[in-house]
Amino acid sequence: MRVKLVGLNEEMLEAVKGLEELIDFQLYNEKGSENENLEIINVSKLPKESENVIEVLRGKNNEIRYKKKHHFFRAFSLYLQFLKKGEESFSRSEKTYIDSVGVMIDASRNAVYRVSEVKKILGYMALMGHNRCMLYTEDTYEIEGYPYFGYMRGRYSKEELREIDNYGYSLGIEVVPCIQTLAHLKQTLRWPYGEGMKDTQDVLLVGEEKTYKFIEAMISSLRECFRSKNIHIGMDEAFDLGRGHYLTKHGHVPHQELMVEHLNKVNEIAKKYDFKPMIWDDMFLRCGAPDGGYYDLDIVITPEIANNIPEEVSLVYWDYYNSNEEKYKKLLDIRDNFNNNIIFAGGCWRWSGVAPNYSKTFETTNAALNQCKAKGIKEVFATAWGDDGSETPIYSIIVGLILFAEHGYYDKVDKEWIDERCKALTGLSMEDFTSLEELDLVPTVKIPNMKVCNPSKYIAYQDLLLGAFDKHLEGLDLEEHYINLSKKYEEIGERSERFKLMFTMYSKLAAYLSVKSEIGLEIRKAYLEKDKDALRLIAYNFIPEIQEKLKSFHKSFRELWYKECKGQGFEVIDIRLGGVMARCDSTMYRIKDYLKGNIDKIEELEEERLYFSEHFGGDDCKLICCNEYEKIATQNILSW
Repeated sequence: MRVKLVGLNEEMLEAVKGLEELIDFQLYNEKGSENENLEIINVSKLPKESENVIEVLRGKNNEIRYKKKHHFFRAFSLYLQFLKKGEESFSRSEKTYIDSVGVMIDASRNAVYRVSEVKKILGYMALMGHNRCMLYTEDTYEIEGYPYFGYMRGRYSKEELREIDNYGYSLGIEVVPCIQTLAHLKQTLRWPYGEGMKDTQDVLLVGEEKTYKFIEAMISSLRECFRSKNIHIGMDEAFDLGRGHYLTKHGHVPHQELMVEHLNKVNEIAKKYDFKPMIWDDMFLRCGAPDGGYYDLDIVITPEIANNIPEEVSLVYWDYYNSNEEKYKKLLDIRDNFNNNIIFAGGCWRWSGVAPNYSKTFETTNAALNQCKAKGIKEVFATAWGDDGSETPIYSIIVGLILFAEHGYYDKVDKEWIDERCKALTGLSMEDFTSLEELDLVPTVKIPNMKVCNPSKYIAYQDLLLGAFDKHLEGLDLEEHYINLSKKYEEIGERSERFKLMFTMYSKLAAYLSVKSEIGLEIRKAYLEKDKDALRLIAYNFIPEIQEKLKSFHKSFRELWYKECKGQGFEVIDIRLGGVMARCDSTMYRIKDYLKGNIDKIEELEEERLYFSEHFGGDDCKLICCNEYEKIATQNILSW
């Protein structure tokens, strides 16, 4: 489809051209012919007083009218969407219900996305109508004078950050640096330069000159890279603040006092570099909770708490756990006692293993954003955390990003419209993407999966002989479940050139899970029954098949990772999957030794199997959530 946009300046036309690889269109080249399949669209700005921010129409005149830059890109995608449906004429207008809608990209959990890939994500965001990208980098950015900051972690250079910022700006997207200036810094504080400015292994030492010199280096470096006036300075989950070296030096000082002291100092540094900071608000909320809980409904924000926070600092309320609108309403109401702007952060669940959790994403997002709109919250964003190694590809949550965007333009959002948007933006249906959750929606798991049962993660990594999760898997027909998914994902991949690598990877993963899921149960059953024929079949046939499927999955995962992410970080996946491969070898060795009569028992199989945890997914569901590789892979000491 060839498109000519009349009335758009060269800068905007160049930005539009960069989106050709994302959705199916071709921008008209002046050297080409106007005669063949050319859609001519007049583009103009809407007046400031217009309630609408987007108007698209086709008929006697073809028009796109928009208010702000990011509105144009959404309007353009809407125009193409209706055009591709074959509509001869159409008229659509939209207004905003939330002024700023964005996405937080986690580039701190081993996956540091290539600049080219970040630009693609920004492109999709623009077409959806997002206008803010939060780039979360704990230690994955360059700071002059601190060579070990982000060392071997794939950190972004200043040039790379400027390129990302410039590209976002060309699309009307504000790129906001998101860093940590108190906790969540253990990956970098482990180096010798951290001595003298760390309280504990994860938390900076409040009050030390060296600490604030370090933080100023962070912020001054980012000022060189980003044009945004906003900066997210973190400060969440600093649970052991004041309990390490600080306690030794100064004695006990309450959390609240240390938070206030530190925030004021960092805020002054931010202001010095013309930044307006925002922080996660949990450490201050917990000050008003009787038991320190962040989601307690009996939290009381006293004037003492509220008045100690600089008014220019925005507070970010993060919540992607609750599905009850009334609870969101009450938690938002509690924040009325602050003197600060409130920003809401929800989440697209990609941090519970190797597959996204769409059912929980939809439940929590709809409840939260409905209440944000009712409350008049003007800034929201979707977090896309990558806990425990970023094993879930970023594009797997694209439907979640669409969901957040649509809430910005409609009072109520329905799945039929989300599906239409998904097809227009990706060429695939909403169900194609949400089907990835089925890796965890095995028999007995309730939908929505609010308990975040994630069997695909622990099946992938648990030990064949130790079988720490085997008791949770008893009585489930997992092999057939995963065989069917493997076929489904392969078929989806064949229909999509853009997402072929991702769905191929998931097809290979499902094939691997199909042969590994019940092998531990089968090994122990054959062993206890002294069925040596069955053990022989397992050792000489079934485990080698697992290894073949594992190799295929690993190869596919590697190809996808190196395309989307910098190389640093994948060594963790190599180590994890390589560990499974080696344990397959050792399991075969042990079984064969037993079959030969070299040993009279296999100790690993003698122990009674217990539940790993009794936090079950439901009355009839014995599956659980566990997203910590080191706890899954072994119940022995992995590292001191």
